[in-house]
Amino acid sequence: MNKILYWIGTNFTHYCIAKSIQEKVPTESYAIFDVTNKPKKFFENENIVNFQKKWFLHENILDIQKIPDLEYLSEFETKYNIQLSKIIFSERLFSEFNEFYKFQSNEMLRILELECKFYERVLEEVKPNFVFMFTPYLHQELLFFKLCKAKGIKTLELNNTKFDSAVIGFDAEIKNYEKFTMNNDVRSFDKLREYHEKNYMLKSSKKIVKRTELSLNEKISIGLKYFIFSDNTNAENNFGYFGRNKIKVFLNYLNNELKVKKRKKFIDSNFKTELDDDKYILFPLQTEAESALLIESPLQNNQIEIIKKIAKSMPINYKLIVKEHPMAKSRSWRSIETYKKMMNIPQVILLHPEVKVKEIIEKISLVITISSNVALDALFAEKPVMMFAENYISVIPSIHKIKNILELPDNIKKMLQEQVNPIDLEKYIQFSEKISFKFNPIAFSQDISDFFHFSGQLVDVEITENKMNIFLEKEKKKIGILSDEYIKKCL
Repeated sequence: MNKILYWIGTNFTHYCIAKSIQEKVPTESYAIFDVTNKPKKFFENENIVNFQKKWFLHENILDIQKIPDLEYLSEFETKYNIQLSKIIFSERLFSEFNEFYKFQSNEMLRILELECKFYERVLEEVKPNFVFMFTPYLHQELLFFKLCKAKGIKTLELNNTKFDSAVIGFDAEIKNYEKFTMNNDVRSFDKLREYHEKNYMLKSSKKIVKRTELSLNEKISIGLKYFIFSDNTNAENNFGYFGRNKIKVFLNYLNNELKVKKRKKFIDSNFKTELDDDKYILFPLQTEAESALLIESPLQNNQIEIIKKIAKSMPINYKLIVKEHPMAKSRSWRSIETYKKMMNIPQVILLHPEVKVKEIIEKISLVITISSNVALDALFAEKPVMMFAENYISVIPSIHKIKNILELPDNIKKMLQEQVNPIDLEKYIQFSEKISFKFNPIAFSQDISDFFHFSGQLVDVEITENKMNIFLEKEKKKIGILSDEYIKKCL
């Protein structure tokens, strides 16, 4: 009988499919839960899914003040060929973006040591045939994912394609990209653009953004639930909550509200909304402390420094458009000081976040990005792209991978003369369609967030078996589609 080990975090998608899979095929089910204390109570006692054994991550990450065992970590790194420093020191929680707690190096390394030992112990005990999880977003997920891969365990992560569909095990699938043989029916750019417009993943995301915009009454209701009915136990035993208490959270909320208003006023007063008929290169800013920066490009994620390097490397008759990401508001925008540093770089123009990317792309000659989805938009608009990160779209030959910063001036000059090949886009579409199925994991995650977490505004919530059963019945069709795809993949 196959053994499946599920990784279940705040997003309960894989808990939902565990029940569905058990109803369809005989399996042994195990789970690691990375959840806060109130959901933990439910998962400890639930009888919906028949798990042979459950583990709770944060029960195993205690006593972090102890001196880390660097010899063990070094041996682990060598044994599994996993570069640990890149993983742990790229964690957003351990960066300057954590407004509640400043982790010391020894604390980070001790957390890493405990995680490594915990994962090794679980994998040795279970010896799973398969691991089911989402594409890693936080360091603890990425470490677990890499360890499973290093141990030869078939690890099937759920992700969205860049179109309106989902893929299971993209990390393994993408390795077959070069060998993939497409059919000879190559569409024109007009037809390719029609496909992109119809199937673009972010169309669904725009709906999600609207769903997460809460009214004042909703904000007050959520605030009361937090300040009256919540306790601070997570701050004692979950390193993601260190340094938090109700007063600090309230003051931080007020401070962020003020920062958002002040910074938005600066943006409205200083950022351009229209462009002259000059020659432009576009650098789309990405929201700070997101996985696309920290996981996909851990060594090249200082956006100010990258802007400086591009500005120094482009032809003298070009200007660099720096476009703020509209979702930067969710991170309280950037500091005014940061924006001023960007504005003071020669030949740099800051463009307002409300200007549509589509309108900008029509006026530019080249896109340079760390790992933004704007790269794909640009290709469909027949604009060449340069990218720092290695990710799921960087396999497209029309995207030039930046590997040597010293060669940036020559590469920019060369790419300004390049033409996007429609065959490259056609192949990526056909490949994506071959490995994917009709399901939107982003939208389903938001369904979970809306139902249990007040649209993501409150993570530590009580869950009852009745409420979980109502959700499982409500989303039975979607869950069935996803569980069937997992079964096809491996069972």
